[in-house]
Amino acid sequence: MGRIGWACGAGVSAALLHIGGQQRGAVATALVGAALVGLLVCAPRLLPGGFLRAGRGLPTVVGLRGLASGAFVAAEVVIPLMLSRERGFSPTAAGLVLTTGALAWSLGSWWQGRIRAPRSRATLPRAGLACITAGTAVVAATVVPAVPVWVGVLGWAAAGLGMGLLYPSLSVLTLELSAPGEQGRNSSSLQLSDSLAAATMLALTGALLAAGAAPGPGSYAGTLVVAAGLALVGALLAGRVVPQDTYGRTTAR
Repeated sequence: MGRIGWACGAGVSAALLHIGGQQRGAVATALVGAALVGLLVCAPRLLPGGFLRAGRGLPTVVGLRGLASGAFVAAEVVIPLMLSRERGFSPTAAGLVLTTGALAWSLGSWWQGRIRAPRSRATLPRAGLACITAGTAVVAATVVPAVPVWVGVLGWAAAGLGMGLLYPSLSVLTLELSAPGEQGRNSSSLQLSDSLAAATMLALTGALLAAGAAPGPGSYAGTLVVAAGLALVGALLAGRVVPQDTYGRTTAR
């Protein structure tokens, strides 16, 4: 099967995952399970070798894009629902909270393009994922009524800032670590990792929220904690964006 076939398989699996997330009981379990197996079989054949084991260099760069996207999207879809049902926010007010993350994302992108180049390639991805981890964890704390909503707003702004620091730096790293003839293909892999991770986390988040009669604080907190955990895994792996030289030593840049 060629790359087009594997791409079709990944797309069908992602669609099946969304369908399964809207079902209940054994049907949901079977569909989600089959979709996840399909993604695990098809997606690695479209991504750089060593992707699943976080191989040094490009495989980790592509993997971090997926982890960041999955974490951010999983949190982003939960926040408006949580604010509306648990804090009595109107849809407009809840949307404005998300806007702070978008503005902070823009600020992070602007900032990373103007700061002095760090000594290590891993600095900006690690800083971005750390911001996403901490920011999402702070948002999770707002399921507790005693925690002011403005604390969660600051947390979401921190997560947005992290995305701004992370996204451009990973795009630059992808081009930097690619041979001239492979830049287009590897850039496509970066986008594919982003899209598949976001689609997977959207479907799994929907399935988690639909599992009970009605979503409650536990469901929101659980989803946000999982999102923070994905970002934390990425932060811990960020040092692996630095490739090894021919002697197996990591390079500083």
